[in-house]
Amino acid sequence: ATLRLHVHVHTAFIMSAFTMTSAKAFAAPKLGRSTARRGPVVVRAEKVSHGKGGEEGGATFNNDAFGMVAKNANYMLFATAVTKTGCQEIMTSPGPITVFAPNDDAFTAFIQKIGKTKMEIMEHPNLPNMIKSHIVQGAHRLENMPDGTQLQTIAGTTITISGGAVNGAKFKKNDIKVDNAILHAIDAMIEA
Repeated sequence: ATLRLHVHVHTAFIMSAFTMTSAKAFAAPKLGRSTARRGPVVVRAEKVSHGKGGEEGGATFNNDAFGMVAKNANYMLFATAVTKTGCQEIMTSPGPITVFAPNDDAFTAFIQKIGKTKMEIMEHPNLPNMIKSHIVQGAHRLENMPDGTQLQTIAGTTITISGGAVNGAKFKKNDIKVDNAILHAIDAMIEA
């Protein structure tokens, strides 16, 4: 009986909506006690792996040095340069490596300093060495790099830790641990 009453009321509402011209006709009908009440709606989210920006079908990244910078919107230029130069293989290797990662503001300031555009820097013949100057073999945590520590980059250049900076590029965040590396966020490009 309850079901029939509900269907009858619902049908009556639809019929009256077509015959009436006022906006009130489209308001939800007031139903009596005979309407079944529903419990609360429960929404369950599944764990989904999204690429950068959450686009459907976007790339997914591992928990390695490249994945960490590639999925962070503040490091897009560095990640693009890593890919453009073929250094992605180094940053996804088993490691361990240490990466001194400049954010987009640092990368942009460097590009402006040398009088290039973002497009031009990605075609610069020295870009591979610029990127490799930010990568060191081995896992180097800040606590194990006192002032005066010198490290050889995979570009063959030497960088020096001093005063909370590496070759003058100040540390913003330190000891970001991923599967194959330790990352240090820096506020400037390393000019070695």
